[in-house]
Amino acid sequence: MNYKNFASTWLSLQASNRFLKLVIISLVGLNLLTIIGWLKKDSSVILIPPELSEKAEIAKNKASEGYKKAWAMYTATLIGNVTPENADFVLDSFAGMVTGEIRALVTEQIAQELDTLKQEKVTSSFDIVRVTYEPETDKVFVTGKNRMTGAGGKSDATEQTFEFKIDVKQYSPIITQMASYEGMPKLISVIQKEEAKQKAEEERQKALQKNRSQP
Repeated sequence: MNYKNFASTWLSLQASNRFLKLVIISLVGLNLLTIIGWLKKDSSVILIPPELSEKAEIAKNKASEGYKKAWAMYTATLIGNVTPENADFVLDSFAGMVTGEIRALVTEQIAQELDTLKQEKVTSSFDIVRVTYEPETDKVFVTGKNRMTGAGGKSDATEQTFEFKIDVKQYSPIITQMASYEGMPKLISVIQKEEAKQKAEEERQKALQKNRSQP
């Protein structure tokens, strides 16, 4: 037996085994890291709301502009179209959409309005005209035409805006701020323009008073 060849072959096999063990250990480690990263990663779900042509994306604790606009449209449609028959359903459904911090205040206000509609047997309808998202405040404004129909007939359409701020917690949308008012949406640009106009008017009044006080 050629002991020199045997020794050389044996040492080569041992070196190869050590190398293969290191490779296997490295692969197992990479697989474990991949699995851990996959488990910790927030999944993203791509949705295409029927009301919008744009895609809406939602992750564990955040959502895209499109998703928030779609959810705001759904909520405005729900609370804007009320009959005496579905008023209780609307209130129960809406109560589950808002965060606990504003639930009592908002639901009480809406409950009073719905109770008035039920007692007077009035139907409220809301037709969406436009939806605006404001990145600076992360708010969604749903503007439309509101009409009231009762025993006395149908009222003229008035412009109404629902204002929402929507967050996402554990993949579920939750309304953290809400307001409803007549007229155009109160965007930052609109508020700043109104403030500037009011300030200019105050300055003009001061100047007039100053001129009148001079002899």
